[in-house]
Amino acid sequence: MLDSFKSNSKEDIVFNKFKMQLESKGLTIDCIDKDGFILIYVEESELKVSLDNVRRNYERDNDDSYITDLVNTIVSHSSKKEDWENIKDKIYVQFFPNDFEFENLIYEKVTNEFSKVFMLNTNNNFSFISDDDLIDWNLDLEELKNQVDLNLDTFLDKVQIEIEDVDNHKLGMIDIEEVWLKSACLFSSKIKDLVKNNIGFPFYAVIPVRDFCYIFGEQDFEYFSERLGSVVVEEYEKSGYPITTEILKFSETGVEAMGKY
Repeated sequence: MLDSFKSNSKEDIVFNKFKMQLESKGLTIDCIDKDGFILIYVEESELKVSLDNVRRNYERDNDDSYITDLVNTIVSHSSKKEDWENIKDKIYVQFFPNDFEFENLIYEKVTNEFSKVFMLNTNNNFSFISDDDLIDWNLDLEELKNQVDLNLDTFLDKVQIEIEDVDNHKLGMIDIEEVWLKSACLFSSKIKDLVKNNIGFPFYAVIPVRDFCYIFGEQDFEYFSERLGSVVVEEYEKSGYPITTEILKFSETGVEAMGKY
């Protein structure tokens, strides 16, 4: 089936570059299933890979790094076989719409639109954590969640909130080098201390994609909720890594969707 796919994909630049980079790492594509998923065996595990999101981002930005990041993620799959004590400080979360095929991945619903997925980051190469990983690490879900909370709280020590004045209304933006963690920062217990003196607490946020985040206070809810819709929808539709078009409220009781664009 792979040969058939190759013959019909001469113009599929993303696939061709992906295959070449994968082979340079000593890995090969075993087959492509009827739904178009690429199957690759790594460390006695079968990985199912889709290039759809990478194609969308590559078409938008013409940037090979999306392909390289995916290849590195596949290569790093073996890192999860390391001892828990060696990798526990690299555990974080990412977010996906609820129609994502979670299968045996560890995930937790946030709203009716999206969920958090637990992941390992090794040198900016990401791999999702599965039920099997918890067994290998002799770990339960609560221990995993507690470690994520600890890591996010530690990470927030170097996070800054940039404030832009828009017609005397404060719009906050998270300033970090690790842009893929912008949305995850909002779920740290320390976020309250970071925003209470400028934005206020409780606060509202939009996270249409993982590297895009706006924050605003209750006093500015009506102003910004009426003006951010087009930007949020555009970011959501353009990205290969969409999360949600909801307006989220962060308070002492947790996260709540207040509506969506």
